[in-house]
Amino acid sequence: MCFGTSSGKLSQLAHYGPIGAIILIIWITISGYHCLIQWFPPDIKDPLSIINFLIYWIWPVVIFYNYFRAIFVGPGFVPKGWRPANKEHEKYLQYCNVCDGFKAPRAHHCKKCGRCVMKLDHHCPWINTCTGHFNHANFCWFMFYAIFGCTHALLMLCPCIYRALFAQYYIYARIKNVPIIHFTFTGLISCILSIGLALGVIFAVGFLLVVQLRSIMRNQTGIESWILRKARDRDYRRVKTFIYPYDLGFKQNLRQVFDWAQTFNVIGDGLTWPVCDGADEYALTREQLDQKRDKRQRTVRYEVVKSYKGSFITLSYGLRTCICIPCTDETRIPLEKGDYVLVTRWERCWMYGERVSANEMNNKKDDTNKSDKRQHRPRGWFPRCCAYEAFKIEDLWSGKLDPNSDIVAAQFSNFGPEGYDDVEEEGNNNVQNEDNHVEEIIPTTTTSTPSKKLKQRKVRQEN
Repeated sequence: MCFGTSSGKLSQLAHYGPIGAIILIIWITISGYHCLIQWFPPDIKDPLSIINFLIYWIWPVVIFYNYFRAIFVGPGFVPKGWRPANKEHEKYLQYCNVCDGFKAPRAHHCKKCGRCVMKLDHHCPWINTCTGHFNHANFCWFMFYAIFGCTHALLMLCPCIYRALFAQYYIYARIKNVPIIHFTFTGLISCILSIGLALGVIFAVGFLLVVQLRSIMRNQTGIESWILRKARDRDYRRVKTFIYPYDLGFKQNLRQVFDWAQTFNVIGDGLTWPVCDGADEYALTREQLDQKRDKRQRTVRYEVVKSYKGSFITLSYGLRTCICIPCTDETRIPLEKGDYVLVTRWERCWMYGERVSANEMNNKKDDTNKSDKRQHRPRGWFPRCCAYEAFKIEDLWSGKLDPNSDIVAAQFSNFGPEGYDDVEEEGNNNVQNEDNHVEEIIPTTTTSTPSKKLKQRKVRQEN
């Protein structure tokens, strides 16, 4: 079995997500059963009551079966140190320093799992692992059965609570053939709470199921949808419009996850994927490399002027900073005065970037034999008031900064974002030029001076 969790053991359940989900399912099931045996108890003389009773208990069985399979089968991880069979294809792939290997097509690194995940869609806290290639079908079946199970429980809970609240009317009117429902105060509160929880599950899980089915029908994960949106924004720079390679048509896209012809599970090993006509298996990975090079061009270097310990409570940095927090579960990074941050995203009071420590900066200045592999750096959000912009490209273009100064050299060479070496960029650019994926390429080398790189950037901006 290909375990997709970090441990592959029962300890994977020791998390607020699985604990909360299991308690929620059991709570709604028991509350609904308590109402079922009073309002519509199984009776051998009434076949419908027997069928209703059996169906009611089928729901928790199939729910828990798919839930635990989604947890313990897991999404599937790219083996550590993985490389493509053809060494020439390595230049089309991204390298993961944490897993010490290349990322397979459609694979992305999950910080919470600490591994590169096959066809990563998202990390789900309710199963305490990622939703990916191997557990995508079970995750969707779990949501599907959870919706129907909660709906069945509501059909038991609502009539029982109504009759319990108006029991005096049925007694006074002497209405026969209607079971009188009795609740203790605790039981009544528990059933009312179960109604609210069941409604919440139906709406929340139903919305998530619609999103997942929409992604499956397009054969796109949430991450790939974001990449595709950015690719369409970049189409104006291309001779040929970008073609998403994994859209095989509505029917085949569904079959990739729900293989109804054979095992009702996923197809493939998670490392190689069928592609549509007019595309190749590395079309999306090349597009990712292009987008990350564009991201490097947008990176701005900030210097830390106020320390930040990475806490979520930030009253000491201002009330606005404490209130206007980024709506994401991404990490915060601790900062020390004197560090540098390579910022790629901005909010009103927060910024997201990659921290370059002061020690690393000093070591790079003293190290003449710089290694090709960069040290893994922490990334995350930090308060905007903790840093100021140490480098502005406008100042360089206007002549306020010397193109050969140390700060310019640091911005263009020594302190680029992790994973973006100039040598790698040159190789990838030349490959893309040969395959006619980009209109024009301006090669760079690690020996280029900052002034030359400045000229190259100006040409890119003009084009």
